[in-house]
Amino acid sequence: MKQQLSLRASVCLALTTLASSSALSAGFQVNEHSANGLGRAMAGQAATPENASILATNPAAIGVFKQSQFSTSVSVIAPSVDVSGNVSYAAGGQPVGATESSDSDIADTAIVPSVFYISPINDKWSAGVGLFTTYGLRSDYSDDFEALHFADTAEVRSITLNPAVSYKLNDNLMLGLGLNATFADAEISSAISNSLSPILSGALQTQVPANTSIFKLEGEDWGFGWNVGALWQPTDATNIALSYRAETELTLSGDVSSQITAELNQPGSLDLNLAAITELAVNQRLDSQWSVQASLTFTDWSTFEKLEANLNDGSDFLIKQENFDDSLRASVGVTYILSDELTLRAGYAYDDGVVTVENRSLSIPDTDRHWVSGGFTYSFNDDMSIDGAYVYINGREADIDKTRALNEQGTLTSTFVGSQSATAHIFSVQFNSRF
Repeated sequence: MKQQLSLRASVCLALTTLASSSALSAGFQVNEHSANGLGRAMAGQAATPENASILATNPAAIGVFKQSQFSTSVSVIAPSVDVSGNVSYAAGGQPVGATESSDSDIADTAIVPSVFYISPINDKWSAGVGLFTTYGLRSDYSDDFEALHFADTAEVRSITLNPAVSYKLNDNLMLGLGLNATFADAEISSAISNSLSPILSGALQTQVPANTSIFKLEGEDWGFGWNVGALWQPTDATNIALSYRAETELTLSGDVSSQITAELNQPGSLDLNLAAITELAVNQRLDSQWSVQASLTFTDWSTFEKLEANLNDGSDFLIKQENFDDSLRASVGVTYILSDELTLRAGYAYDDGVVTVENRSLSIPDTDRHWVSGGFTYSFNDDMSIDGAYVYINGREADIDKTRALNEQGTLTSTFVGSQSATAHIFSVQFNSRF
């Protein structure tokens, strides 16, 4: 059995699911750490210090506040990601079977919390700390999906602790620095599909039941990084910001298991880099009630070139050349102060996908997305307020055409040809206080 379904193929069929996308943001990036920001599709976020959640985007901007600030939010992400197509098999170049393969709602609903606290130290210095996430995913195909050998389950969760300081150089310019400690864990698996079971059983001349585990990896790690920012206020009505969050390198270490290849039942690890993020943002006040915001956000996904598994026995395996592209996100928003108690927001964003047609697969159903959002702030008094936001995300339908080798010789192959579509609804609420 080991000779027919190789160690390399087993790892390949499973670990590529790590880069699965819920089609909500480029790659597996998460933007849901500020309800007021989501209300304008995160437009101008780094240049719009409305409450303590600004720390996640621009540490320099925490120096704007004259009092201590506290913010905490919860965002509910309800995606709908559907995949449909056909899976076929060939032995020695000759067709040996084909079937329809589709699944719906492969990305689960997620709850994303965050909490922030900032405080001025003196006229020049301010400090704060945030607890939030910038990367994560959860996708899970059903047991009846006919292409489980391409992708089954993938979950990556991360949480970042981000202390930061801001220094006011003069009345117009602030600089900020933050340090990041990120904890991430992952569970990745693949399995034998219903249609593959009889084909593989015949090839191996032994029964291989459907849903037999090809590969499962569970791992976790701490990674450390930094972020910087600048906030320039050339006039009382204009904020311009530049922020940068550096790449975080992780080695997810844990246990590897397989019901197909006994050699895989040992400790193992997987290198995973969380891409660097750069944002250029503007917040322009038009009058006492209206202001407009805009951002260009660049994510350095091109550093994510491959997935490589490292097993405890010293074996290193190149799993898949991912060849992600860099991603650019453009957003515009508007804010309207209706009264002393109520502020309204709206926004639009275009989020560029990170994979080209030749690199898109079942494990990475990533595509371009349109964001449309609205939100509000209601102030109970001068010191307490609540933010609410709703976002609708529509992902462009994307074609998928991928082939996998199922044995070491490459004589037994499987091909999936189909498409992926995705939409999502995001609801966010945030409480803010100052004291």
